[in-house]
Amino acid sequence: MNLKVDLIRADELGDGERAVWRSFVAADKAYDSPFFWPDFTEIAGQVVPDARVAVFHRDGQIVGFFPYQMRGRAAQPLAAPMNDYHGLILAPGQQRPLLAAIPGFLQAETLRVNGWVPADYGGPNAQVLMASLPDGWDAYFAERMQSHTKFFKDKERARRSLARDRGGEVWTEVDVRDPARLDELIAWKRDQYQRTGRHDVFACGWTVDVLKALMAADRPDFGAALAILWAGDRPAALEFSLYGGSRYHFWFPSYAADAARCSPGILLSQDTMRLKAPEGFSVFDFGFAGEFYKKYFCNKEDWVTEKVVYRSAWRKMAHTALDRVSVGPAKALTGSLRRRWAVVEACETTTVGRLRGAASSAAAGLDRLASHSQSGAA
Repeated sequence: MNLKVDLIRADELGDGERAVWRSFVAADKAYDSPFFWPDFTEIAGQVVPDARVAVFHRDGQIVGFFPYQMRGRAAQPLAAPMNDYHGLILAPGQQRPLLAAIPGFLQAETLRVNGWVPADYGGPNAQVLMASLPDGWDAYFAERMQSHTKFFKDKERARRSLARDRGGEVWTEVDVRDPARLDELIAWKRDQYQRTGRHDVFACGWTVDVLKALMAADRPDFGAALAILWAGDRPAALEFSLYGGSRYHFWFPSYAADAARCSPGILLSQDTMRLKAPEGFSVFDFGFAGEFYKKYFCNKEDWVTEKVVYRSAWRKMAHTALDRVSVGPAKALTGSLRRRWAVVEACETTTVGRLRGAASSAAAGLDRLASHSQSGAA
């Protein structure tokens, strides 16, 4: 029998449905990330605009879920652009529908994903990195020190330099649920977005509400909290992370500008792992590959799909045609603008907000293209 799909509001999930969802997550290692837990959807779905859940049935039984949000006729993973991992959460043994079929199930024209699990090898695919600690922190760190001695010794020198610069002890505090500290982190991130020309994901308001709701809803095996690297009497780095079961997901890091030369964010990640591993966390998820330091911590990798899926053939043809005619810097600009627009579309729920965000993103993209052209001419 074909799949039957009910599209409901996120807050309409009942206790029975959440229990079924938890059983699916527990049965498949692919769903280890806390982004797949029903708790994430239940909490975030209370504040995300147009939050919905697709409930899949076969032969009268629930066989899957997909939490998402609508932006016009576009479907996106719930809480995008902050949702790092997403996909259909299916019962064991269920045949997985093709990614190309999902927009039709959701009655959407497009589906935009950046961390689809499992990876659709029609691509494009992106690498994600994790630190696996099956034997605990001491065994893990001994192996890392042996493999990357210079890197970790350099970081201990940086720790001593930070203590001298700040005139006080350097230490780390975890499991912090202080709204004022979260506000401080968000202020640092917003300043970073402005300096780098990226769209401010927190300007829309609801994204801040999601983090605050997750932090307030601490549960026995799921939640979110801050870690703080203190140097003297002030934070040198802050990170907001999400956790579920044995997996700890590093999510929003930032650091004080005056501490930048001492790698405070790296020191905070290392300390967080050391302090949280004894509590039963055996996988620390560093997210997408790219930043140089992650290779020194991570001993495990996986792949996810970043893609726009079109329901209609003509939309897909237009998208493909633009890629084919773009070459060189123009091709890079096209890709950059698409990624920037994806963030704007996910965050902004009003036409005015989207127009403002699109104009800002286009200006930033053109500035980058101009800089590339000038450096090439030089």
